[in-house]
Amino acid sequence: MIKHEGVLGLYRGLGPALVGSAASWGGYFFIYERLKSNMLKQKLGNVQKSLICTEGSLQSNDSSSVKLGPLENFTAACMAGSVMVALTNPIWLVKTRMQLELKHVQQLNQEVLSKKGTFSTDVGNRVKPPYRNMVDAMQTIVREEGPLALYKGSLPAMILVSHGGVQFVAYEFLKNQFGVYKKSIRTPNKNNHGIYQQLEDSIGYLTMGAVSKIIASTATYPVQLIKSRLQQRSHSFEFSENGEAKLVKKSYTGVIDCIKRIVNREGLSGFFKGCIPNALRVAPGAAITFFVYESVMDQFS
Repeated sequence: MIKHEGVLGLYRGLGPALVGSAASWGGYFFIYERLKSNMLKQKLGNVQKSLICTEGSLQSNDSSSVKLGPLENFTAACMAGSVMVALTNPIWLVKTRMQLELKHVQQLNQEVLSKKGTFSTDVGNRVKPPYRNMVDAMQTIVREEGPLALYKGSLPAMILVSHGGVQFVAYEFLKNQFGVYKKSIRTPNKNNHGIYQQLEDSIGYLTMGAVSKIIASTATYPVQLIKSRLQQRSHSFEFSENGEAKLVKKSYTGVIDCIKRIVNREGLSGFFKGCIPNALRVAPGAAITFFVYESVMDQFS
């Protein structure tokens, strides 16, 4: 990438990635916590009614023991994810396309088409100039492919809400275990707000965020790969194993067609191409996101 695009090529799609992350995480946490709160209130109400009917009284510690289970956390996360997919899919589509396209398209067109055995000139001319920015990308997509093109890959994206479900179930489990661990090593009379305790909490949040993201990303990676394949442009350049740019045509008619082509051309291992770099990419981001979120919530509370 540095050879063909320079160092700045490593930051292609940064704009929509920042906008998409801010909108997605902000909305996601808001909806997720609201749903959890409503579920907890409903569950608490049911428990109170049951206790009053059976015992005739309600102890104060009865309500404090009421917690949401993994299935309820999974449901809340999936519902929040579905709403955010509907709202932010166009942003992620633009981000994916800008990351996959190369800046010097015209020059590469000439280099690739000058070699024997490549695509025809007509196919080469179909490789469109790169998008100038996020707004230009959306306008170009609507003009060339229609408004519905902004929602390409939305079906696997909807399926991919299970990613958030798995992530938050893992995170809530780890968070609960972390809380049990903190209670076991801290005494009531001990100052729990010292530098050491804050550092311990910070490392805990960072670790839980990273681990939960790696688990979810690995479990749902094939769906992520299918979504990315469906969202890319039909004619584009990509890098070969020897580092040279090559012209490729990838036009899928739908999810089933995409799955069949990957199996036929790349085998089952093709569904996990780039899985390790993806884990290395998402883990630090998730760790920082959850750490900042929990730290801010602690300050608010």
